[in-house]
Amino acid sequence: MRSIFAPSYKPSHSHLYAFETLNAEDHFHIINRFTKPVNGDSYDAHIHYYSGITSFNNGHYHRFYGETGPAIPREDGSHYHEIYGVTYNNYTDPPEGGYGGVVYGTPSMPVHKHAFGGNTSNPVGVDE
Repeated sequence: MRSIFAPSYKPSHSHLYAFETLNAEDHFHIINRFTKPVNGDSYDAHIHYYSGITSFNNGHYHRFYGETGPAIPREDGSHYHEIYGVTYNNYTDPPEGGYGGVVYGTPSMPVHKHAFGGNTSNPVGVDE
């Protein structure tokens, strides 16, 4: 088992990530957030957690969460992470009411989800 916490003498930082999900049911969503901060550098294989909701499109949004891949060093000494995931299911035709079509039940209604992925930005908000 590996520790997910890097020593505190390494700088705390986050990363921006912004993606379009893959198209499903004739629409896509935007994901635009920051990873959770962690202490780490370009060479320690640290990871970040991420979570949030997608943009509101087609009368609904999707929840998502996960962890990045390990730090990937760049030639300039900075680093980035890969993020790949799939959103939670949501109703294909959400009911009226402004709740975002979140699926917690009603299994007879059609649902769908979206894949997403790409690279984060270089570190932002570095606390040295």
